[in-house]
Amino acid sequence: MNNIDLQFAGEIREIRNRIGRSERKDYVTTYNEKEFLNGRTRDERVLILRTRGCSWSYHSGCSMCGFWEDTNPEINANDIMKQVEDFLKDHNKGDVLKVFTSGSFFDPLEVSEEIQVPIIEKLLNHYNFLIVESRPEYIINKAERLKQFAGKLQVAMGMESTDPDVLKYLINKNYNFEDFKRASETLHRNGISVRAYLLMKPPFMKEQEAIDDTIKSARDISSFADFISINPMNIQKGTLVESLYKEGNYRPPWLWSVVEVLLSLRDIHIPVVSLITGSGKSRGPHNGHSCDRIFSESIRKYSETGDFAYLENLSCECREKWESFKTEENSLPIQINEAVYNDF
Repeated sequence: MNNIDLQFAGEIREIRNRIGRSERKDYVTTYNEKEFLNGRTRDERVLILRTRGCSWSYHSGCSMCGFWEDTNPEINANDIMKQVEDFLKDHNKGDVLKVFTSGSFFDPLEVSEEIQVPIIEKLLNHYNFLIVESRPEYIINKAERLKQFAGKLQVAMGMESTDPDVLKYLINKNYNFEDFKRASETLHRNGISVRAYLLMKPPFMKEQEAIDDTIKSARDISSFADFISINPMNIQKGTLVESLYKEGNYRPPWLWSVVEVLLSLRDIHIPVVSLITGSGKSRGPHNGHSCDRIFSESIRKYSETGDFAYLENLSCECREKWESFKTEENSLPIQINEAVYNDF
């Protein structure tokens, strides 16, 4: 585990505590998507369970995470099992299922220990492959129990960046790359594949720094993961990132930057995708140009097929503005947004 910056953690906690929480006990939502997984395009169903919330969020949480609003502190094991059963009534068969909570599926305070394996068993009776998320600290003592699901289960961990200073001072993650590696090695010993999430452009990071950090982190982590998903920042309610954005002190990454990262990683031996949330919108990755729709669609098609041809021939007159933006920002001590850039 990583030491935290207490002042930074306190700022995140203060902002998060202004957000009201849910009283609902049903699952949050479900939807479809596609992804290039295990060598082919897979149809995926996403299920977001409503839980009592991430245990780390009860301390302070991460600077960009806004899932607190959907959590209910009164949720118990029976409520979660009912959510699963209700979901299966309407979606009882499929190829790949991703199960998200507000934090960690294997956190016993979020999803009770006695229902974790039964939920996996139940869902794998209806789906061919299952993906669940967890922080690494909950995996070390649990991986052996998961051996029975080898080849059918993947565990995703939000590493975000392999840089310890980024994790401590920009994200407040409270774990580091060594924690990820230990959890990954434990899962692999038991036949369970590993997915790594990388966050592109945390708060206080300039555009070129974000590109460089994401590329370096992906290369660092590629020997310990079977799949990398790059998540460009999507500004969520009740977060420190949202506060910076409203002050004019944060801009999500350019879609040009996402494309540069993906093309730079084409030699990595494992799949690298980017299923973008909020693409083309001011609170999500955008170029701020009419090309946003084309770029968003091209990144989506690449992530569904693994075909780099969707990215290689992208062009737009706004490329010059993106290059200029990076240059101007690098000459300043702080990150800038469009309004500041346009004043130059």
